[in-house]
Amino acid sequence: MYHRIALATLLFLLLSCNGNQEPTETEGQRPATPAMPEPKSISYQLINAYPHDTAAFTQGFEIYQGKLLEGTGLINRSSLRRTDLKTGRILNRINIDSPYFGEGITVLRDTLYQLTWQNNMVFVYDAKTFRKIREMKWSDEGWGITNDGSNLYISTGSDKIYVARPSDLKLQRVISVSDPFGLLNNLNELEWINGFIYANRWEYDYILKIDPASGHVLGRIDLKDFLARNAKVDITYLGAPGSIGAQNGAYLNGIAYDSSSGNLFITGKLWPHVFEIKPAD
Repeated sequence: MYHRIALATLLFLLLSCNGNQEPTETEGQRPATPAMPEPKSISYQLINAYPHDTAAFTQGFEIYQGKLLEGTGLINRSSLRRTDLKTGRILNRINIDSPYFGEGITVLRDTLYQLTWQNNMVFVYDAKTFRKIREMKWSDEGWGITNDGSNLYISTGSDKIYVARPSDLKLQRVISVSDPFGLLNNLNELEWINGFIYANRWEYDYILKIDPASGHVLGRIDLKDFLARNAKVDITYLGAPGSIGAQNGAYLNGIAYDSSSGNLFITGKLWPHVFEIKPAD
């Protein structure tokens, strides 16, 4: 009993002292953290639809010198290709042999970087000729990649985007991507557009607009049922039992920005079309 009384007395004295303590200047002047605003809904206008190879499991997408560059995935089906956008005709193609699973691509100063999924390898090419220049090691999975003119931005399927030096992939910083509800994983194909990162999210029907400084999602292009509403051919093959689409997911994936028009070219894995859209901002 004595110990209980003594402990109660001690707690009372401590609480009384803390209750009379004045807040320090730092504590009293600390501003409240503002709530993250809801991402803005970005409207768009559909401009056109172009042919796309329905065997292309699209992982990377890029406009370069007026042509569409595309990296495709799956083991023994991965490739790097240059395509005539309007006709869908493949102008140049190299196959990526097993065991490599091709992923995202980006072009920085006429050098093309292609990720692999779980092979911890980045292939580096001359973007004009597809001649392989070298290979570099990457310590994590590779999903999407883009660049800001100086550094590479790499997604790994998590909420993180890694900023890496192009010469040796040395890590510069890490961006954690979030919206008002928390961190967002499954970040996939990336595109740098006017100072912002645009990202596909695997298994979701939208494109995110991300502030690279804070990682906050500023906007979202809602593309729910986009292919079903705009396809000009029968797309039931995408979900046929036993098909590649049914087994691996024919999800929206692929963002290519045309700086001359401000338009985006988007597609999905195994989709029959590349769509040109004009976002509202």
